[in-house]
Amino acid sequence: MLKILIVENEPMVSKLLQSQLQRLGYQIAGIAADSATAIQTARDTKPGLIIMDLRLTDPETGVDDPEEGIKATIAIQKAYPTPVILLTTDEKPELIQRAVEAGVGAYLVKPVQDVDLERAILTSLSRFEDLMALRRVNSELNRANLNLIAEVTARIQAEDAAQNRARQMSLLYEASLELSSQIDLENLLTTIVDRATKLLPSNNSALYLLDEENRKLNLVVKCNFPDGSENIDLKLGKKIAGRVALTGELLMVEDLASWDKQTGSELLSTRRMLSAPLKVGGRILGVINIGDTDKGGAYTENEAHIIQLFADQTAILIENARLYTSVTREKNFRKAVEESIMSGISVIDLDGRITYINPAFCRMIGFTNKELLGSKLPFAYWPSEETERLTALYDSALDDDFPESGVEVRLQSKDGQRFDALLLLSPMRDYKGQTTGWLTTITDISALKMAERRVRESEEIYRTLAENFPNGIVSLFDRDLRCTLIEGDGLGLFHANNVYLEEKTLPEVFPEETETVRALERSILDAFHGTRKSIDITLLGKMFNVFIIPVRAEDGLVDKVMVMSQDITAQNESRARLIASEARYRAIVQDQTDFICRMLPDGEITFVNEAFCQYYGFTETEMKGKSILPFLSFMNSPSASSITSQMTPQNPITRFEQSQKHSDGRIRWQNWSVHALYQEDGILEELQAVGHDITDRKQREEELLDLGMHDNLTGLFNQNYFKSEMDRLSNDSNFPVSIILGDVDGLKITNDTLGHAAGDRLLRQTALMLKNAFRPEDVIARIGGDEFAVLLPRTNEKTVNEIMKRVRDTLEKYNQDNNLKPAKKRDVEINVSIGSATSRDGQPLAEVLELADKAMYQEKAAHGGRGTGPLTEE
Repeated sequence: MLKILIVENEPMVSKLLQSQLQRLGYQIAGIAADSATAIQTARDTKPGLIIMDLRLTDPETGVDDPEEGIKATIAIQKAYPTPVILLTTDEKPELIQRAVEAGVGAYLVKPVQDVDLERAILTSLSRFEDLMALRRVNSELNRANLNLIAEVTARIQAEDAAQNRARQMSLLYEASLELSSQIDLENLLTTIVDRATKLLPSNNSALYLLDEENRKLNLVVKCNFPDGSENIDLKLGKKIAGRVALTGELLMVEDLASWDKQTGSELLSTRRMLSAPLKVGGRILGVINIGDTDKGGAYTENEAHIIQLFADQTAILIENARLYTSVTREKNFRKAVEESIMSGISVIDLDGRITYINPAFCRMIGFTNKELLGSKLPFAYWPSEETERLTALYDSALDDDFPESGVEVRLQSKDGQRFDALLLLSPMRDYKGQTTGWLTTITDISALKMAERRVRESEEIYRTLAENFPNGIVSLFDRDLRCTLIEGDGLGLFHANNVYLEEKTLPEVFPEETETVRALERSILDAFHGTRKSIDITLLGKMFNVFIIPVRAEDGLVDKVMVMSQDITAQNESRARLIASEARYRAIVQDQTDFICRMLPDGEITFVNEAFCQYYGFTETEMKGKSILPFLSFMNSPSASSITSQMTPQNPITRFEQSQKHSDGRIRWQNWSVHALYQEDGILEELQAVGHDITDRKQREEELLDLGMHDNLTGLFNQNYFKSEMDRLSNDSNFPVSIILGDVDGLKITNDTLGHAAGDRLLRQTALMLKNAFRPEDVIARIGGDEFAVLLPRTNEKTVNEIMKRVRDTLEKYNQDNNLKPAKKRDVEINVSIGSATSRDGQPLAEVLELADKAMYQEKAAHGGRGTGPLTEE
């Protein structure tokens, strides 16, 4: 991963660059805020690339230096050559040129966008590779020069070949000097071909450049080749140049005619050829061909070496010229953009002096750049009547109190003509956040003001749209009832059904929706007579709410009708479900005799039902907003705190009993069930409590404790307590009352085969299962050896049937969990025959008990057992 060193003295910009680089997948090698730290960090971390701010603090003087970044770059390149990208806010050509000379591969103007940053990184890396390649070539060239000079000096009288090499190296050196001075790409290419012909004893040459996208060579310049003798476009791998471009290796052909007859015929009189690739950093830029019509045979190794050196240097110079052309083109583009901007832009320093203006600013007010630069406010283009207001506006911008949308002002041109303009002002700050001046933008809105009259013609449409319809489908119909425009988010339904209404009438698009289309067209016709309507229609299986609105022209006549529609299917369905749900909830809650209330986690009451209000003697309005603690005093005790803290989304219910002094002075008992309601994220949102008065039961329990009304074996109530509860409930308001009787199957067999201890365990286990299956307020008793009875106050037939099913399911689950179902283990299986009955109004509970006993007897008989018959009075 590429490691990048950031050298930036503005912390905000530095953090932004770090975020951008990490988002682009690069690693941060280090952060430096001044040149000294940057140089040391580069030596220590050896980053793969450096992003350098042009303006840095001079470590010796402590003063901001606009060229300190260039100085730091030069120092780093001497110690550790590294690709560098320059950050600047000032695109002065002379600074950019010095930066390039210092080794900068690219520059970016703050603020930096991700795509520009990525492009600059790739460009800088590529140019750095090219620069290193050029240095290596120059180094090799220098070494070759020195070696050649040494050889010529030592062997001054050597053979003609040595003199020829010296001449070639001299020519190569001269060519290098001449080519290095060329910047324009077209002139450079022409000079390359001309110089190539003179390097060797040859009389023609041609230069091809590679078209990477189309994978072909394009002939750009040729010397002494007759017209038509060379291919203008050459595919890779074809002919000599195509082969060299594909392999990247120099190719010498001694006899073209014998090497390739077709090639020889195309090159006419050329006898031999030397073809060299133009490579930069391993990348092929093109091919240069050098031919000889006078002489055949092989080129010497020295000649091949000279041409390859020439080709390598040429490739680097071509790449540099392309870079210069690109920079020049970009500079010209920026200049063209600047000149094409319609708004006037200027920069004003804290002394009120203009330091920059763009061409549009000068065109707008008629002054020249020279006349405006350096002038101080109040400026010549401020009308006298606007001077005080404009001065105040500039002062407000310093305090960040200038409207972001701008302010409309009046300005005057050089000839004294006033015009309306939109003024935008924003303070300019340095890296320390200190204000350094204003950036101003003015836009001539005179034409806009003149166009306001035309805008008023359509103002009614926009106003109606904004006031009456925030979203959906908006359409316009003309007097032929043809849709001329349709827009909106709701068109997805139309398009999904292949419905396209624009430039069509409703019957053409909806031929099957006759009644709906007629209703719509009647409403549209009424709108042309000035009537606005809102109707609901069904279309494409959906319900729409439709507004039909007349749109008036300037003469007051209705020339169009706007139809705005919105799919309200989901709203209607949700509304209906919500109304039904609320009605069911309130009917259930308000009809309950139990006390129901809801509260926030801090105890504030949000809802109470009628039973709660009657019990405590308050109205619902009086209860809402009060604390629950006076009513649920248990919630304020330490034990309650520990219980509620244990409530979780998985275990949200707790139950407790409490006593409190009632308004009539009596001590009353309640049984409460508190349910915690959690949000999806597990946060406690609300608590719901359901309770009922158990004062009578508590009194009876206290009495029964003295009478010993419990069964010793099972711990359940005995027959005496059961009968006393029947007598009490017969005179109470707990109707309807249901009774369940149960008889344990197989008790006698268990006693006979496994012993009475096993039978006792069977009875105790059965009693435990029954306790778990019934509610706390239900009275469960053992009324005989193998018989159990349950009293269920305030329980109707439907509820008692559900409870009996729960009892059977509980027993069935116990048998399955304990592997008691196989026939051979039937002697230890818990089976209970049960029957139930529910009292009618005024019906004695003794009769209900007999009915329940008969029902139990019938079930036991159906199981093949033996019932005990009705209970007998003792």
